[in-house]
Amino acid sequence: MNRQRVRYLLVVAVLAAALLGYRMIVPSEPDTVDVTLAPPPVPLDPAVPVSPSAVTPATPRQTVQSAVVESGIAIRLLRRPRLALPPGRFADAYAKLLPEAESGNALSQYRLGNLLFECRDVPANADALAAEIETIHQTRRRGRWEVDSPKAEIATLRHQFAQCEGIPAEARQGFRDWLKKSADAGVIEAQINLPMRLPAEDYCQYLAECTPELRARQEALQLEAIDYTSRARDAGSVAALWTLAGWYAGGEVLPQDDVEAYAHFRALDQIHGAAKLTPRFGKLLAGMKQRLRPVDIDAAEARARELLSNPRCCVLTQ
Repeated sequence: MNRQRVRYLLVVAVLAAALLGYRMIVPSEPDTVDVTLAPPPVPLDPAVPVSPSAVTPATPRQTVQSAVVESGIAIRLLRRPRLALPPGRFADAYAKLLPEAESGNALSQYRLGNLLFECRDVPANADALAAEIETIHQTRRRGRWEVDSPKAEIATLRHQFAQCEGIPAEARQGFRDWLKKSADAGVIEAQINLPMRLPAEDYCQYLAECTPELRARQEALQLEAIDYTSRARDAGSVAALWTLAGWYAGGEVLPQDDVEAYAHFRALDQIHGAAKLTPRFGKLLAGMKQRLRPVDIDAAEARARELLSNPRCCVLTQ
């Protein structure tokens, strides 16, 4: 994969930087980008009864640890592995996940949506594959991306084709529908990742440069991203704290709010400290503190305590 695409995907993975073409503030890159939490509708908490129809046999195990953060608030660190796709060919996983997702299994809906997202731009038949390979040879481009090494790009494309072969072309574009079903059911992974799984449309970098139609579509996606990320935060998501902190600091997805930005980063820093995770945000917070009035610092500290007092805080992937 060429360097331009690697950079683009990295930015998207950290804070949905491709979302509507807006710039995001990324204080530093997390050790694990896909931090997730267990949602109430699909409970993975040992203290909450689990309906047999709510989860698959592959539901990941989890551990729970009590901790006290720097401000003296007791929290519960719930760790579990990320909800990965089943091993093997995507087409085989698709055949297994589709009936589970159609039956209402929210975790399978999430996995199916992610699987289809991986296949969305992969040729659906041999003729389309041959045509795309020829285009790469002739133009040294794949779609919008320049290709540094056509040979390596073609090898990757062939592997993707083999992984996805057998999944209907029309089904591949439904990735967002399945992710949204899962997000609406309360799966935090879906709520966090839905804004990063954008539909295949044209986007403009700045709303002022958009046509009225593009502007309306991008504003709707922006509101959707805020909604689902806020839901994930309220359900206890550490990843959502990170994302919202950056949005409040940047003032582009959400109105700039130094008190909210400080509060979210402060809560995140204390969670990372209690969980013995990096990075920590001391230098960032010190710089922000210099710009705040004492009354604002007091408000931000109170808001951070409120975030940490969320009874669903805090769950981290291993």
